Amino acid sequence: MDYKVVYTLTDNKSFRAQIYNSIRTLYKFVKKENIVCIVNPYTNSRFISWLSKYSEIYRGNEFYSNLNLPIYKFKIEMCDIDAENIIFLDCDTLILKDITKLLDGNFDVFAREEPCRSYNGILKPTWNQKIWEHNLSKFNLPKKTYPINDGFVIFKNYTHKKIKNDFIKYYKLYQDKLLVSPNTVDNMHHNEFALSMAIANYNLKYMTELEHWYGWRSEIYKKLPYVIHVGTNKLGLKGYLQNLERFKHVS
Repeated sequence: MDYKVVYTLTDNKSFRAQIYNSIRTLYKFVKKENIVCIVNPYTNSRFISWLSKYSEIYRGNEFYSNLNLPIYKFKIEMCDIDAENIIFLDCDTLILKDITKLLDGNFDVFAREEPCRSYNGILKPTWNQKIWEHNLSKFNLPKKTYPINDGFVIFKNYTHKKIKNDFIKYYKLYQDKLLVSPNTVDNMHHNEFALSMAIANYNLKYMTELEHWYGWRSEIYKKLPYVIHVGTNKLGLKGYLQNLERFKHVS
């Protein structure tokens, strides 16, 4: 099957530690020629030289830098990767099982619900479902669509390429406050809301904690998940390493 596992990253210390640990675990299941790291146009050449030992390198371009979007704009560049199927991973993930097996099945996009919306199926008090449904209905999108977490997403059938223009459009609408965030506690997750709206008309399949485990939330699982999403916090590298310490026994 034609596929690539894709990361986006910069060369700061936290990302260096994260990508090292993620690729170290990914290598048990995926070969170098199937791994792509998207780096921004200003990434340190020494870091790129090191990273190229473990993956293909895709250099970002000024088009995305000029979109006037936050750092997450680099995730949009996954839409340009030339493969029928891609598995997108955040750098702060650990791969415990063969994620290529998750490419099987009839779907266009496979991802887990964004935790800012609900916990164990119960809507959080900081989530405004009416605003979310209003945003969807404004573009005639299915109201049953959930916002997804973009830290681990599988795209099939070139869907990552097909959604590019809508992904950018919705992202800019959120950033320009022409779409209101349904997450009332903060002004984050615009990239995820935009991506969720861009994929709403495709064949969606939703993950559970058995595929994508939110490690920073200390969820309980009975079987090892495919991916542990370690999580980071405002402490940067220190925060990531503190979270990582909890998972050394499985990684």
